[in-house]
Amino acid sequence: MDQLKLFNNEKEVDKTAELTDKIMEMKKNCDASAFYRFQRYLFMALLHQSPQKYLAIDKAIEQAKTHGVSYVLCKISPEAKKFIEFARQVSFERYRATAFVRLRPIDQYGVLFGEFEIKHQTAELIMLHFTKRFPQYKIMLIFGNEVYIGKGKEIFKEKIDRENIKLPEKKDKFEKYWLTFYKTQYIPERKNLRYLKRMIPVKYWKWVTELKEFGLA
Repeated sequence: MDQLKLFNNEKEVDKTAELTDKIMEMKKNCDASAFYRFQRYLFMALLHQSPQKYLAIDKAIEQAKTHGVSYVLCKISPEAKKFIEFARQVSFERYRATAFVRLRPIDQYGVLFGEFEIKHQTAELIMLHFTKRFPQYKIMLIFGNEVYIGKGKEIFKEKIDRENIKLPEKKDKFEKYWLTFYKTQYIPERKNLRYLKRMIPVKYWKWVTELKEFGLA
């Protein structure tokens, strides 16, 4: 099982080091808050699945140096728009995962486990969110054919055959408490599937426990 750090492969590590040198030059002549926003967008864009991300990032840095960081942050050029969009998609995926992953305990091992589908390289960010939120537990998350296990800042990854992984199906007491609370808030006469689809896209419904309980997933 491999211990992880963000940007594990050599290409990503080399590119990250190169970009770090470039943006540090910008920091001297840039508003601190604007630089922080640009740096965050850069970090997120690097986690995008598209190989075109490097071109978009290079163009964004070049334009930020030439026209100022605000030129990129305000999406003046097509390249800046693409750069921000890459970052937005990654950030949105991370947010959706942390909102919709339902963790369940494996009591005898002190583990909370969950499962989700991701497109981008967001697994470690999602893991760090949950290890920080539940420091007393080991966190186990399955993303497709990979399992991530971590506690604190240590995260490990292993390839798996998902069909051979059998997870407990019995509801734990916390899930029962949550469903009891949800039932007190649920009003069948006010069920609005159109609004629900807008707030929770259909592709995420299978991960949301309460929707299954009420026959909505």
